[in-house]
Amino acid sequence: MNSTLMCIYVVNIFGAVLLAVVAAGNIWRLQRRNIENTSLMIMLILGFINCIVDPLVFSAEKQSGQLAYLFNLYGNGWQYASNMACSFLWFIFLTQHICGGVSKIHRGILKTAATIGLLGVVVNFFVPFIYSIDENNAYQRLWGYWMYTVIDYGVTLDSLVIYFWRRMRNRLLTFFPVWVYFFPLMIGTFAQTAFYGISTISAGLAVSIAGIFSSLQNELIFRDRLTGLYNRVYLDYYLRAFARRHRGAVMTGLMLDLNSFKKINDNFGHSVGDRALTNMADILQKSVRSLGVAIRYAGDEFIVLLNTQDPVVVDRYIQLIYSSITRFNRSSKEPYQLSTSIGKGTLDPKNKNLDEFINTIDHEMYENKKAYYAASSANDRRHR
Repeated sequence: MNSTLMCIYVVNIFGAVLLAVVAAGNIWRLQRRNIENTSLMIMLILGFINCIVDPLVFSAEKQSGQLAYLFNLYGNGWQYASNMACSFLWFIFLTQHICGGVSKIHRGILKTAATIGLLGVVVNFFVPFIYSIDENNAYQRLWGYWMYTVIDYGVTLDSLVIYFWRRMRNRLLTFFPVWVYFFPLMIGTFAQTAFYGISTISAGLAVSIAGIFSSLQNELIFRDRLTGLYNRVYLDYYLRAFARRHRGAVMTGLMLDLNSFKKINDNFGHSVGDRALTNMADILQKSVRSLGVAIRYAGDEFIVLLNTQDPVVVDRYIQLIYSSITRFNRSSKEPYQLSTSIGKGTLDPKNKNLDEFINTIDHEMYENKKAYYAASSANDRRHR
């Protein structure tokens, strides 16, 4: 075994061991099968497999025999497809983590790009345009290689644009540094592109995935364990920082409380009640997107902070929450129906302190809840 191949084995074994350790230390996180965690889990699995396949592909190159040729051909195809898939999975994870996903049009464009990329890998087995395997079983890059480089970089840059746009628009104190994913992978990709014959992409991806999990660990103090939303610690930190740094800005807050949540727990058990909370959290996160941030305040109470004081926009957002709950109730197979009461108020740091702000939206929410139960009682009497 030559020194270059030995280095390739060492680097990729390091990457595989790193991902195995990360997986062992984060089994608890992956048990909740939401979009965010599922994306991370698939990335981790693909990264681990890449670190195994990559050195084997290098070992098969220029070796005689049909088996070596097939491993070289299909192993390289796997690497192209899995590296591209990890770029899209990163995008899904990051956008879900910070704003509950992107628009249908945005998702449609990405799905189209992913489909074209995967079909291209399959086509390349028959009509080489990304890479070829010559008569000596040697790998050679073709023009399509740069198409996949553009896709991978493009999807990653797209995720960064969304991240920084959200931070700029919402003035969020975000505790997830995107560079922990971006830089190790970009350095590995650039090195393997610039210096033909070395293997650094798989190891760079392994370091990036480990960086994601490390950053998520640092976020735990600000995240609710059950729903994945920001928690009350983050709310206090964010509101005080907002009042200190943005004296001229005004935000709108919504206080939400699930109606008849105790009845859900009593009738179906606390595990079903937990599902009701996580489903409500998903609805809020998907609804708010880039307009603000959703927070689990306490128990079955949530707070949404919107970076607007426009009453038309706020009312439209409230109606979006109600319509999203209605769609959930129609399509869900859960034994309960979600319902919420909402109170709203504005935070102007010049004229209202934080306690007054919380008390205002809390009072408005309870008034809304009283009206809801009064209407429910009236409806019950009419049906007797």
